[in-house]
Amino acid sequence: MKKIIAAALIGFLFFGCGKKSGDKPEDLSAKMVTDTSAIKAVPVANANQQFNLLYKFKKGVTYQYRMTQSTEDNLTLKTDTSITQSLNQSIIYLFNLTLSNVDKDGVMEFSCTIPSIRLNADANGQRFFYQSGITKDTTELKKYYQYEALINNPFSVRIGKSGGVLEVFRADRIVDKFLLLSKLSAQASPDEKNSLRSNIVESVLKPFMTQIFRDIPATALAKDSSWTFAQPPAPFMVFKVENTNLYKITALEKLGDDTLAVVDAGLKSVVTGNNKVEDHGATYNFKKPETSASGTIYFDLTKGCIKKANLNTSIHIFFTMEAPTPKGKQKGSKDEVIKTSNVLELL
Repeated sequence: MKKIIAAALIGFLFFGCGKKSGDKPEDLSAKMVTDTSAIKAVPVANANQQFNLLYKFKKGVTYQYRMTQSTEDNLTLKTDTSITQSLNQSIIYLFNLTLSNVDKDGVMEFSCTIPSIRLNADANGQRFFYQSGITKDTTELKKYYQYEALINNPFSVRIGKSGGVLEVFRADRIVDKFLLLSKLSAQASPDEKNSLRSNIVESVLKPFMTQIFRDIPATALAKDSSWTFAQPPAPFMVFKVENTNLYKITALEKLGDDTLAVVDAGLKSVVTGNNKVEDHGATYNFKKPETSASGTIYFDLTKGCIKKANLNTSIHIFFTMEAPTPKGKQKGSKDEVIKTSNVLELL
């Protein structure tokens, strides 16, 4: 079971409007290009007016988002020799989201599909490319089955009235396709399938949806209003990390007939724990990870959804190791910097 789940998560993290049946498939190639520029809007006449952030999705309407996740990972390992590794990767996803139901408490249920994915990567000088519907070679497709499993296989999500992902469900077709393409169907027991489903939902689908349906405050806001959302504490290496998302309204702007709230986004991290660990005679000294995050979110007050978001994060990891060997003590270190960029666009 651990091997099946590990294959799913590693594969997903590293390279590893409605249509009638019979319609000609849409050519999505033109939509697989990211726009990283800031929105060019103009200030509103009354910049200090009060407003509320409200989701206003319309039932039966399909909304399409483009999400681009870029990663730059530089790693240096030192013992008797020095090894340097690098990864530059960009993955573009298209999401179709259709509001199917709203209950009496305002909880929204969406039917979701991912019609297209495009990957470009350079790992230590070796280049990789995949695009659903474009990559046809069966040998190449075997490398990217984790993405093929997502293509056009529906899942559902429940969203709170003020945002936040309550539940991701009906992901069985994604799990079945993943197991089929990875040739693991015959090996997977019912318990293993359930564990794989849970991991895909929690580690892949839910983080996607969290970027589209962010928690928003229920109170009235204005320019310079700020709020925070605390994330649950999470283990990281030998530490415990408590992250708090920070938000502040910096402007109100007009884009055509729509009014946009411009939100500055940041992150506060509190890292606790013992930085020295001994294991089987080896001594590890961990430096507390250095993290930063910043970005801008454009919330469309007229349409009631996120129009665009551009968020960047960075983390620096460093530790040293000293261990006894037949030839004496061996020393080593790991130094890694990971930078990520997430761009979300309503098309």
